[in-house]
Amino acid sequence: MEHSKKGRARRRNPMDPTVEGKRRATIMKRVHMARKRGERIQVTFDEKGQPEGKHGDELMSWIGVLAREHVPIWIQDWRSRDLDGLKEIIWKETVTSFTVEESFWNTCLKSCGEAARNFRYDLYKTFVEEFINEESVWTRPKKVIDNYPNIEEEDWMKFVQYRTSSQFQQLSDRGSEIRTNNEYSSRGGRDGYRKLDQEMICQ
Repeated sequence: MEHSKKGRARRRNPMDPTVEGKRRATIMKRVHMARKRGERIQVTFDEKGQPEGKHGDELMSWIGVLAREHVPIWIQDWRSRDLDGLKEIIWKETVTSFTVEESFWNTCLKSCGEAARNFRYDLYKTFVEEFINEESVWTRPKKVIDNYPNIEEEDWMKFVQYRTSSQFQQLSDRGSEIRTNNEYSSRGGRDGYRKLDQEMICQ
């Protein structure tokens, strides 16, 4: 059920389920049609090895879809060796659908980790942060059930448990401190953000 208390309205979901759902359905349809024909979507890469053009955008959108559908929302460290099997699945799904070289492996998995992290952040900001002291926060919101049926009740409880823990709060506070300090030092900002990115992609 949707979290509510004394008529309190839920904040707008930054992942508009209508827009997100249409985008996800569009890219999945494109991929599945290509697979049905025994084809892969042709992707070109720039001199830095980054996907470019319309098909490059579709590739990155597809990786985002895989992140939402395969990466558990409760994971704490994307670098964990326990996730090697999952990463192989992500990679196989990618190379089966798009023409990519082996050299794209690191970029693919890094992008997947970032997409999964952003998804968890949006879930937290939309469905947990404002309701952190309410009992209903432990129950999957209807929008999550409707739009992401792969997220089961147990997954949601693990997610909330970690996001309401002192460990997560300490990391969040550290991130805020680094961002504040970086306002006064451009060089320190680059180093600080790089260090923060390395920490946050695990969360």
